[in-house]
Amino acid sequence: MSGRASLILVVLVAGAAVAALALGPAAVPSAQAQPKAKYKGSEACKMCHDKVHEKAGYNPYQAWKQMKHSRAFAALNAEQVASGKDPQGRACVQCHTTGYGKGGFVSAEKTPKLTNVGCEACHGPGSLHIMTMAMADEGEEIADKKIGKGAGCTQCHNPHVSYKKLYGGK
Repeated sequence: MSGRASLILVVLVAGAAVAALALGPAAVPSAQAQPKAKYKGSEACKMCHDKVHEKAGYNPYQAWKQMKHSRAFAALNAEQVASGKDPQGRACVQCHTTGYGKGGFVSAEKTPKLTNVGCEACHGPGSLHIMTMAMADEGEEIADKKIGKGAGCTQCHNPHVSYKKLYGGK
């Protein structure tokens, strides 16, 4: 490399270093710069998963529709929705909706797609999964096509407490 080319290279590298220092952390990509997954609702999952599982003869959306999870919000009365607490002090909607307190369910009016315990309550918010799969060609394998983890079952289902007995049920 000639002396002039070396000088140009040094000037470019030094200029990039000065620019990075001047711009601060915003100039350096980080994990925080990655988009954050958002809750989309079970209908968004249904669009693809009905097709994906059709060949196997299993329809996860229809199976979910048969579960009590798909009707969990309707089990609450107006008081429980507004301010009701369970025996452990948690808001009732925390366990009867999807993503409450985590960027998901806010209210039946503002986030109607997130009432009930939907796919993303267990699998985590699905927007990035949906985006990744939509960008793939049909049939193309995606290395990271799994959706993240959401809540564990025992965050709502406590094996040591009978909510029916607590609320006067059988």
